[in-house]
Amino acid sequence: MRILFCSPVPLDPRLGMGKHWLELADSLRGLGWETHAVGPDEIAGGPTLASPETFSTALRDYLRRNAAGYDVIEYDHAYLPFPRSEFPSGPLFVARCMLLAHHFLTDPVPPQPGLWRGLRHILSAGGRRRRVEWIVGQTDATVRHTDLTIVSNDRDAAALVRNGADPDRIAVLPLGLTSQRLRQFAAVSDVVPDRPVVGFVGTFDPRKGMREFPRLVDRVSRQVAGATFRLLGTAGLVPDVDGVLRHFPRRLRPLLDVRPRFVPEELPGLLDGVSVGVFPSRVESFGYGVLEMLAAAVPVIAYDAPGPHAMLPADFRVEVGDDAEMAARVVGLLSDPARLRAARRWARARAGDFRWDEIAARTANVYVRRLAG
Repeated sequence: MRILFCSPVPLDPRLGMGKHWLELADSLRGLGWETHAVGPDEIAGGPTLASPETFSTALRDYLRRNAAGYDVIEYDHAYLPFPRSEFPSGPLFVARCMLLAHHFLTDPVPPQPGLWRGLRHILSAGGRRRRVEWIVGQTDATVRHTDLTIVSNDRDAAALVRNGADPDRIAVLPLGLTSQRLRQFAAVSDVVPDRPVVGFVGTFDPRKGMREFPRLVDRVSRQVAGATFRLLGTAGLVPDVDGVLRHFPRRLRPLLDVRPRFVPEELPGLLDGVSVGVFPSRVESFGYGVLEMLAAAVPVIAYDAPGPHAMLPADFRVEVGDDAEMAARVVGLLSDPARLRAARRWARARAGDFRWDEIAARTANVYVRRLAG
């Protein structure tokens, strides 16, 4: 069997979308599949030429020329809103959804802190909503015309069905970590660290807790002596350490260890010594940061967004936006060493449920069944 993965972003093993396709491709090769991954360089002539508006046309033209040579074609959910009849009939066309826009319509992201930023957020609300609705329309059309849609959680599936998708053509399959990656994280001890350190893996922006983090740090540090926070991979909207620290009162800044960037091999070491993790992301289709912390034996308290909901039991989820309850859950774990010890062991075991080799085997079975019938 031959499969082609088509990515609208550069295929970088350090970054979300490209990362998961590269790792899935490697795992499928281990099962005997022939895999080929292409990005905007091959599809559109370069990343700078692949805007959301133009990439769909470039992908359509690329697949018209090349799809017939494969058994399965996988592509992003927002970029092929064209009738299936425009393409070769033989391959299985699969849209993979890391759904955000549908949820933004019901759970909008708040503005950055600050009066002027808040005012700009209000003034740009109409344009922002039209943009989100355009992405939703692109996605719904892509899903309507595809042979199969893969989502990583049940809530994303439900959102697509509410917009008219055929539930019989949707498969729920999570993302995962490679066996090598799990071994790297297993080097981190599951023993309760000597010092109370709260960790976070993700960008620092309004979707992922920018507004809530100062309150989180304040509440936890007031109740747990010596508590500090380690924020990893924050670069994005805020590119550097000083930019992150400016969002916190001066008295809290000494409690923060901010690492805007890291290479993947560094993350296990950076999570060594972290006691508990937080993940205040309002909309998240999967949440690699959650899984990576779990793999390092770091139990995570997360907002009950779609992705974390699929990974964490109720005791480790709080209502979206309830940073007070998130802080209380963190304090509860840090204040009870026996409970924290059990949670750390559970976290590592739970991460083992998300192995790419097993997920790839399930994915291959879905492909084969669909091709057969």
